[in-house]
Amino acid sequence: MNSETAKEDLFVRSALASVEQAQKLQRLKQITVTAVAVILAAWLAFKPGPDVSFVEGLIVIALGIAISTAKILSLINKNTLAVLQAIAELRLR
Repeated sequence: MNSETAKEDLFVRSALASVEQAQKLQRLKQITVTAVAVILAAWLAFKPGPDVSFVEGLIVIALGIAISTAKILSLINKNTLAVLQAIAELRLR
């Protein structure tokens, strides 16, 4: 039985490490996409031409979807991390 418990503890620890790494990477992606969106919005606001082309509109929509997706994935990673930490804490008791 100790061997199974050790294997489960090892699995939980490795899962925690993986989720923490994924959370950091996701946070970096979210910051990058948000920065690009802000830069694009500023460029569209101050560009010389008065109208926004179809392609520019699609780019803005795509960035909005990317930001939303990044936020959802960030929340998933955060919640997964919390669950795994709770499991690890229960294991230590």
